Amino acid sequence: MKVLHWERKRAPAGDGTWVEYEVLGRGMPVLLANGLAGPREVWTDLVRQQHDRYRFITWNYRGLQQAESNGGSHSARSIAEHARDAGAVLDAEEISRCCVVGWSMGVQTALELFSLAPNRVSSLILLSGAARVTWAEVPTAPALGRFVLRTLRLLRSAPRLVSDTLRRSLQSPEAYTWARRLGLIGEQVTADEFTTLTSGLAQMNVAVYADTLAQLSRYDARDVLPRVDVPTLVIAGDRDLFTSRREVERLVSEIRGAEYLPLPGATHYALLDEAERVNLRIEKFWNEHGYRAAAAPSA
Repeated sequence: MKVLHWERKRAPAGDGTWVEYEVLGRGMPVLLANGLAGPREVWTDLVRQQHDRYRFITWNYRGLQQAESNGGSHSARSIAEHARDAGAVLDAEEISRCCVVGWSMGVQTALELFSLAPNRVSSLILLSGAARVTWAEVPTAPALGRFVLRTLRLLRSAPRLVSDTLRRSLQSPEAYTWARRLGLIGEQVTADEFTTLTSGLAQMNVAVYADTLAQLSRYDARDVLPRVDVPTLVIAGDRDLFTSRREVERLVSEIRGAEYLPLPGATHYALLDEAERVNLRIEKFWNEHGYRAAAAPSA
């Protein structure tokens, strides 16, 4: 299988620090907004199939995925700040307008980028996410809501203990088995993919992660939805433990003309659970809305 070689770059953030980002491919630009704990590897299948026809750009969330040793601080940043970082990356790449694809927390980041700079977004693809999270609302998701709230309190009270425990747990051969049993990942996700996806969690600053979760629980982009006037594709699995189906349907009903691909049996990692189907639908969406791919190089 062909190895993907991303070019590492950095863009000035405007406060004396830098935003680290990566670029791969040729053709029309596509900005990828990652999840809270999801590395760029979640996009591997899409990028592998399309990088000879589209130019993919993704960035590290400062304070979370990017240790701010360049003059910044190890502190959680808001969704609005992450969206402004996305704008800084587009500036550095001299991209005036592009398709924005968000997964999980990246959905809120994408919507915030549209809110801040609608002229920079030509279309939206929103995967396994919504305008707000509902796991903190006990009436909406009682079991998961209580679990997340308890986890937040634990993360803040004993970050070192949690970090050590998390690292040991993820290194256990049973972690993959339990993730599948609990429905966190689907059967199509391999053990190697699971290890890659969770490797960043073991190195993450737990206190910052907890603060980011808290900020995420307070963020609400529902007021943005009626203002979205660009082609939009929504994709979500019906076994997603982190995304409310009601909130996914809100995206579809309140964004004018939004298209919807429901994925029966898919989890929060629908990008991996149904990789071929998702990739084909995204390619169809781009073709139908005039986001033309560059000609593939001849053999």
